[in-house]
Amino acid sequence: MLASSVAEADPDPAPPAIQTITASGRVIDALGKPVRGATIEVEGGGAKAVSDKQGRYTITASLGATLVVNADKRGVALGSVTGEAIDDVVVLSELSNENIEIGGETPIAATGAATLDREEIQRLPGAGGDVVRTLSAMPGVVNTQIPLGYNGIVIRGSSPQDSKVLVDDFEIPILFHALAFRAIVPAETIETLTFVPGGFAVDYGRSSSGIVLLTTRGGSDKRSTSAEVSLIDGGLVAQGPIDDKTKYMIALRRSVIDFIVPLVIPSSVDLSLTTVPQYWDEQFKIDHELSSAWKLSISSIGTDDRFELFTTKDQDAGAKRFYARTRFLRLTAAATYHEGEWSAKVALSSMIQEIQAKIGLYQGVDIVTPTVTPRASMTRSMATAWGLKDVVWTAGAEAQIGYSNVDLAIPLERREGEPYPAYDPKDTTSHFTGSVWFPDFAAWTSLEASFDPRIRLTGGLRVDYFGRPNELALEPRSEIQIKLDPTLTARLGAGAYRRPPEFQSEFLQKSVQSERSDQYTMGLEYNPVLGVKIQGSLYYTNRSFLITHNADDTLGNNGRGTSKGAEILAILTNGTWFGWFGYSYSNSVRVDAPGDAPRLFDYDQPHSLNIALSRKHGRWQLGGRFSLYSGLPNTPVIGSEFDSDRNLHLPISGPVNSDRAPLHHQLDLRVDYNFTWGPAAMTAYLDVQNVYLDRSVVTYFYGYDYSQRSAFESLPLIPSIGLRGTI
Repeated sequence: MLASSVAEADPDPAPPAIQTITASGRVIDALGKPVRGATIEVEGGGAKAVSDKQGRYTITASLGATLVVNADKRGVALGSVTGEAIDDVVVLSELSNENIEIGGETPIAATGAATLDREEIQRLPGAGGDVVRTLSAMPGVVNTQIPLGYNGIVIRGSSPQDSKVLVDDFEIPILFHALAFRAIVPAETIETLTFVPGGFAVDYGRSSSGIVLLTTRGGSDKRSTSAEVSLIDGGLVAQGPIDDKTKYMIALRRSVIDFIVPLVIPSSVDLSLTTVPQYWDEQFKIDHELSSAWKLSISSIGTDDRFELFTTKDQDAGAKRFYARTRFLRLTAAATYHEGEWSAKVALSSMIQEIQAKIGLYQGVDIVTPTVTPRASMTRSMATAWGLKDVVWTAGAEAQIGYSNVDLAIPLERREGEPYPAYDPKDTTSHFTGSVWFPDFAAWTSLEASFDPRIRLTGGLRVDYFGRPNELALEPRSEIQIKLDPTLTARLGAGAYRRPPEFQSEFLQKSVQSERSDQYTMGLEYNPVLGVKIQGSLYYTNRSFLITHNADDTLGNNGRGTSKGAEILAILTNGTWFGWFGYSYSNSVRVDAPGDAPRLFDYDQPHSLNIALSRKHGRWQLGGRFSLYSGLPNTPVIGSEFDSDRNLHLPISGPVNSDRAPLHHQLDLRVDYNFTWGPAAMTAYLDVQNVYLDRSVVTYFYGYDYSQRSAFESLPLIPSIGLRGTI
């Protein structure tokens, strides 16, 4: 009777609606390592996806659907779509059946390297979700407390110019805004950050220390817009599909601090801030799937950073003016291919960079540098070849062709370790007007193979030709990996590296050659359970042909030095918990000319410690980070003499870098609160650095006659309050 009544009320009941969503997940193996090239399909037919080199994939499916993951020789595993974030799918395989990761290019692998995804960058307390501050927690990165010029990263105690930062395989000249403590690339546009402190593969060059690789994210299958505003800047990120095969990501950011700083400076201060600091950042990326084998992308990254002040309220007093502007724009078009054993990537990138500075009436710099960089690489992955297993052969080539239009009139540039000279506003000892070409070329090849399931060997050769000094450089590199057991791997590596003369005005003298380093590394990687990774490494770097000043103030390759140390990094990513432990010990010593006494590098930092822990609980995320690191060396001034011709005091310096700033330590705290506001998912956050106000000394400055010394202290408590929303 009941059934009859129901049938009469609704003779043809409709089936319940099935909710379809776009979900993302990751495929990993039993050791927690990402699995590349795995095929993910909805059971019973439907959408398909392929995991990238981080093991990540995005797929459109209904809630509750079962996913079938086929990882080639690793086996088959099942997953379930429970929401937009899918739990990691683990494919199990015996060690003897372990296969290489296939696709794109050979993954970057080096002792001491670490890769973080976007979520890990944003969860590190005290970093404010910023790339630069995240890097400062890496073992091997020198914590300078104050911003540096160049790319901003000092690795293993050498010099800032010895390291390179690359975005999607192409170098960018700067990574951060010098006066705002912010990376030019927001974390929301980054897919992964790979930090390689040394021993990197032949695919990359032009660095005698380490490299930082940023991979930008492509657009998602679901259209969304997110906005963030803080006391420092505000930004917007939009992404989504254009059609079934095309996706986009657009990001724009503008400083806010230049509106706030003038409001907090007392009117009694005789200072005029006309631009303090002001910057714009932009990124866009369009990805198009041409076929099952070919994918195309077009991307752009750029920044414009300006700063101007007068050390008087009278802006007609040009002698008291300081102006600086740095900007660049890089455009890249790339095509990737993968089918069967073969994969390849072809890209063309162009960049224009401008550096402007004006100090007073006489000193200034204006350098405009356009460059064009074609790059091509191919990889063949074979299960067996020449009696070896899991063979990966890679070959590639690139060129960097450009020129600089230079107009400079500045004092003699200070080199590493040299004392700071007395300031003379009329000193234009270094002056040059003209154009300089620098056609550089490189080619490389490598072979990676397993002799048995436990031993894997990589050998390669990179050849660089630096056109300005007419120099050919051969750089062999190799590494051996030994699996001691399924959770423990030992690695030994050695290689030769070069940095071309391109820092400051090095490229103006054709006789200056590249700086050289021979790097030796060994380490252990331990993955006891999923979500826990521990790695330790030892390194020794022999540096030669370091660029120094000759007796006649020209430049020459007279210096040599060594860097050695030990590093340990442990990362916990287990559900609601995120933990971080990083410690490094290092010692960097150099000799500037034959017969000189050894001395410390400017950025020698023996001890660096970072401990962080955070936890998600409901709508809240709470975390803290403790940092402790040695102060940097400095050269004391022991007296002065008066130069009556120039009417200024000249310093008399003590032994180079014989003094050191004291130990610095600080505690950072971060609180995030997630909530919804209409259709928007919102996050409010408070990130406070140096909560107990440790004002340690960064370095020292002297008065005009060098009779008194004053300390430049670390920054006090720095609160960062922000709000982020996504629709």
